[in-house]
Parts: sequence; C-alpha cells; structure tokens
Amino acid sequence: MSIHYFYIDDDPESQKKVEGFKNEELSIDAMQHKDSWELQLEFLKERENEYDGLILDLKLDDLPNNNDIRAKFRGTSLAQEIRTRQKEGILKSFTIILFSANDKTQQALEKSGTDLFDILIDKSKLDDIAFPIYTRQLIELSKGYKYLCDSSLTTAEIFQTDDSFIDTRFVSEFNELRKAPVHIQSKFLITEFLTRQGLLIDEDVLAARLGINKEISTDWNMLLTVLSEIKYNGVFSNGWSRWWTHLAENWWNKSVKSESILRSTPARERVEMIKKATGLQHLIAAEKINKADSDEFWTLCKGCHLPLDPVDGLIVQGQDNLYPWQEPEYVSVEAALWRTNIDDWISVADVEKERYEELKIIYSRKKQ
Repeated sequence: MSIHYFYIDDDPESQKKVEGFKNEELSIDAMQHKDSWELQLEFLKERENEYDGLILDLKLDDLPNNNDIRAKFRGTSLAQEIRTRQKEGILKSFTIILFSANDKTQQALEKSGTDLFDILIDKSKLDDIAFPIYTRQLIELSKGYKYLCDSSLTTAEIFQTDDSFIDTRFVSEFNELRKAPVHIQSKFLITEFLTRQGLLIDEDVLAARLGINKEISTDWNMLLTVLSEIKYNGVFSNGWSRWWTHLAENWWNKSVKSESILRSTPARERVEMIKKATGLQHLIAAEKINKADSDEFWTLCKGCHLPLDPVDGLIVQGQDNLYPWQEPEYVSVEAALWRTNIDDWISVADVEKERYEELKIIYSRKKQ
C-alpha cells in the first residue's frame, strides 16, 4: 500500500512544488489552508484515515485561499496544535515535515519550533539529486512512526540488532523517551542518532575510515555489498543509510585480519589490506587535504567534505552539549582559512579561536 501525504500551503499552484517527491510508493495531495486553524484541525481529524503524514509550508499568509481569506496562523502554530492533540490522543501520531524556503524566517525559528517537525526541507535546494533522497525519507518517516507507535517493541527490535553492544547511555536515554509522544522519539533518533557521527556513520565517513576515495573507486559499491553485514537496518534505515561504527572496526579486525589498528593505519595501507582481503582491486586511496599532515583519516572536513584526521582539523562551533556517544565535527585548516562552504560550519569553536588566529598569521606570512 502506498504512503499518502497532505501538503498544506497558501499557493493554489502548490501541487507543482511536490511533484518531484512522488513515485509509485508515495503520493501527495496539495491543498490551500482552511479559513482558520480550528477548521484546519477539524479537516485533518475528519480525514485521519486518508493520510500518513503532513507537509506544511511555514508562511501561510502570503496568498488568500479559495474563500479569499488569508491565514492568521503559521505552519509552526498549526504543528504545535497538532502535536498537542496527538499527545492528548485526539489525533493519531504522524510525521510532520516543514517545507519552506530557507529565508530569514525559517532561520529565526527557535529550537522549540524546529522540534515540532521531523525534518525541514528547503525548497530552494531541491534538484534531481535531492528529490529522491527526500522521497525515501518521507516514506520511511511514515513507516517508522507506525513502528514506534508499538510500545511493546524492544530496543533490539527497533534497531534490528543485538542491543548488548550499543552504548548503554544511548539505550537508557532512548528507553526513557519511549514514554514520550512518538514525534519526540523520532526527532531524537534523527538528530542525535542518525545524523550525528558516533554509534552510526554515514557512507562518506565509512569511506574515510577505510581510507578510500569512493568517488573514483569503481569497486566501492562492490565493497558496500561486502559490508552489508555491518549496515544499520533498524527504524528509519531506508531513509538514512548508515553503518554501525563498532561493526566496521570488528570487520577490519576479523576480515582484513590485520595486526594494525584501523585508527592508526595510513590510508594507503588500509586500502592495500582491504584489496588483499576482498579481492577488490579497483579501490583508490584517499589523499590528504592541502595543509594536512596525516592520512590516518577518521572523519570528514565540514568545509570541503573530504577525509580528515581530526588532528589536522579545528572543532566546529556549537558542539558544547554533545551526548557521550557522539563525535565532534571538524573543519580542515585549509577550509577554515578560505571559509569554504561557510554555511555548513559557520565558525570554529571558541576553544579553537586562538589557534585559528595563529594559523591565519602563519599562512599569511608564507604567502608574502
């Protein structure tokens, strides 16, 4: 059975905006807002069995609806009312997506506002690559909500793995949240588990830790098949492809059978050992970023999105309250000096500011 979403906007032509998401498994009905938020909630309640999720525009008051009425409510206020009614059991639990242009209004949303939504989709950044990624996430969010609604599920069933090896602090935190509404559980899993490197790593970090340049390695997809046993298969996994960090290291120890510790092995040596163990000869080692000294890669530079050893990086701002199972993010010296893709990392952490200023002086002198 296909997944069905309602999309509420103020634009009468809004159906065109969501055509790129749709496929044989996902359908979306776009509609203008009702005359009031009370009528909007009544509409959603009456048609509760017709949709699996909701997509909301942030600003609903730019254009009047068919009754020539402009909305006196925003997507955030409507989402808040929905979440309240879900908590009270008046409305079923379903995912809510914020679909808006990344303007100052969206950037000004307080955390309490963004927490109402499972994900935020920026209209201005959609293209042929982004659409199918979000399509998978929309489908998986809907399915995941229904899954998490089953309070009888164990941690092992939710994450589809032996939970004895998962950080007990994470398990404890999540088990406490199982008492909370599903949208709180979902937001926690997406922001603190799936999209933070730590217990899980994404494909780019996996490649970095194996020392591989996946963009030019024609055997990369073949290696991913070999590594299928370490892939995360739990809730939301089809929307976010991730691999278990500890299983990646176990695979190195057992399959590569090297006496070398993965973390302290140079990239070229890692690749040669993997090629020997798997027979995949078309794997190419990743190279160091300019101004980096080490090729014992473990993470990605937030600026240029290339493999990086944290010793060659600067910690990114805004990571003072990481959970114990999460790893900090870094920007390389090269990207920091040139402010490469600055929107992706904003600034270096306060503890790095002095070192950053020293680096600017050092490299400005080298140019002279």
